[in-house]
Amino acid sequence: MAYKSGIVAPNNLTVDVYATLARGTNRLQSSTSGQFDTPMLGFFGEAGSLLSAAKKRKRDDLPSDQYYADVAEEVGDFLWYFSRVCDASGVNLSSVVARAAKTPIGGSKLTFCSVNEQFALKSRPPLDRLILRLIALAGDVGQFIDWYSHNRKQAAAQALEGHLIPIMRSLFRACSAAGINMEDAAAQNLEKIYDRWPATRGEYPELYDEGHDDLTERLPRKLKIRIEQRTKRGKPYVFQSCRDLNIGDPLTDNIRDPDYYRFHDVFHYAYAAILGWSPVTRALFKLKRKSDAKLDENEDGARAILIEEGLSTMIFNYAKSLRFLEGVARGELSFELLKTVRDFVRGYEVETAPLWLWEEAILAGYKCFRSLKEAKSGVIIVDMNRRLIEIGDLPK
Repeated sequence: MAYKSGIVAPNNLTVDVYATLARGTNRLQSSTSGQFDTPMLGFFGEAGSLLSAAKKRKRDDLPSDQYYADVAEEVGDFLWYFSRVCDASGVNLSSVVARAAKTPIGGSKLTFCSVNEQFALKSRPPLDRLILRLIALAGDVGQFIDWYSHNRKQAAAQALEGHLIPIMRSLFRACSAAGINMEDAAAQNLEKIYDRWPATRGEYPELYDEGHDDLTERLPRKLKIRIEQRTKRGKPYVFQSCRDLNIGDPLTDNIRDPDYYRFHDVFHYAYAAILGWSPVTRALFKLKRKSDAKLDENEDGARAILIEEGLSTMIFNYAKSLRFLEGVARGELSFELLKTVRDFVRGYEVETAPLWLWEEAILAGYKCFRSLKEAKSGVIIVDMNRRLIEIGDLPK
């Protein structure tokens, strides 16, 4: 299985390989005195998320396919935290998986599939069977929570492993009831994490219009855009120009309480610079791919423009409560926000952009926005070849 991040796993993902790859994504910080506490919080929390998925299915009557996809994602998250608990306690994940099997399996080639097969059912059982399996899993986790709360200071690897084995066995049974292959859940989880936090950055995907035949319809690889705030009729307006030509209409905040959204086009330029995507920028510079009817209608049309504008507004409303992302470092932007961004653009070419690249575009755009907000003017410098956007002062 090839991951978008460039990580390659064999068709039969061994437990040892999974543990190594999962370990490489660990961003949890634990103090020496409470080395288990942080992974334990995630471990217990993900068990609750699995139960919550069942509750939502009953409450909201979700389509079955969507529900089982949600369960598979939660299983992957739970397994990741399970492996973190193993690492923190010195327990070997392969040992736990092997001992959880109905017929014990050993060796470095142990795979999730080999154990999964022992719990496999001929057909997917009714939903209530899965709910019972999830409740049983929660019961095993609950016993572990109770034990850990009383033995936190002197938790030993041997005792921890004794509690982890029945939890792993219950997890396999829950996967069986859901018709989920544990290996698939594990692989999807690694894909999701490396999509967000890759081992290395810098290998940018090709720009979306790189191979477009008509060079006059490509986004300009380098741009300098002049931004100025002026007062008209007692109200601040933002004017933009490039090469002495006005761009778009003067912008106001369009909201009851002023919030500087009038400078928001910098976000579109950031998407263009770093993602290589921005239907709004194409419209502003009259660079729609007219020579290709499908691209013109589906990727550069009115709906795509509305999607990008809505996306910018959604992120802006989130960022306002966080001082417009001041102090948010690379790797720290909300994972949930980034997943929502991807849902927003699903069906368009930019859906292939990794989440870490979206983070770079958002943080770079807000760095420029904060400068414009403060100075009320500036020159936006876009260099798509270097995936760069920055801001300079207006020439005197």
